[in-house]
Amino acid sequence: MATKRAAPKTTAKRASQPSKQKVEKLVSIPEDVVLAPQVEAPRQPAGRDLSRQRSAVQELSWMDFDRAVQQLAQAIRTAYAPQALVGVAHGGVFVGGALANALGCEFFPVRISRRSRDRKEGAKPQMFGEMPRELKGLRVLIVDDVASSGDTLVLASTLARKVGAREVMTAALVSRPGGYTPSFCSLTTSEVVVFPWDYEPTMAGSPAAGDDIDPDKAGA
Repeated sequence: MATKRAAPKTTAKRASQPSKQKVEKLVSIPEDVVLAPQVEAPRQPAGRDLSRQRSAVQELSWMDFDRAVQQLAQAIRTAYAPQALVGVAHGGVFVGGALANALGCEFFPVRISRRSRDRKEGAKPQMFGEMPRELKGLRVLIVDDVASSGDTLVLASTLARKVGAREVMTAALVSRPGGYTPSFCSLTTSEVVVFPWDYEPTMAGSPAAGDDIDPDKAGA
């Protein structure tokens, strides 16, 4: 009697090898890249998003800046009618000049900052120059780019009242959560904000970022 022979079993499974197509899909190296020998493998898994571990940065283009200024100007119009704007150099000169143009107000740049040798914790800002005497009897708006501790805006407001300003309010394009709250603000964030003028090249012999700057040379 004939018996049906069982199909032979596979005795060994061929070791799987990645196909050429799979290798090319996973490893793509441009032809002009030369790899150094014995390069240490990355310690973090490839493709891992580490962006949240870095300090958040928000960059403003000139278009973003104009949009924020127009938004700020609209908020000011509804609650206050300034007759003069005082921009604190150097960031406040850009913001104040643009706001003054949007609101149709006279604009005065001033310089209030900490000198390099005084940059220590607790150092208070100082006035370099004089608060314009033309502010006497006017409704004044003190403007800066960022309001953090508020020391600069508070000092400028005090000095404006000393020269006879009838009413003084403050404004900033950016304020910090938990910090000084200006009368008007366009954006409240803890992120590092990079303004368009921060990209201005620093020439040899020119003041470093944050050093004393002549308002007349800071976009006024």
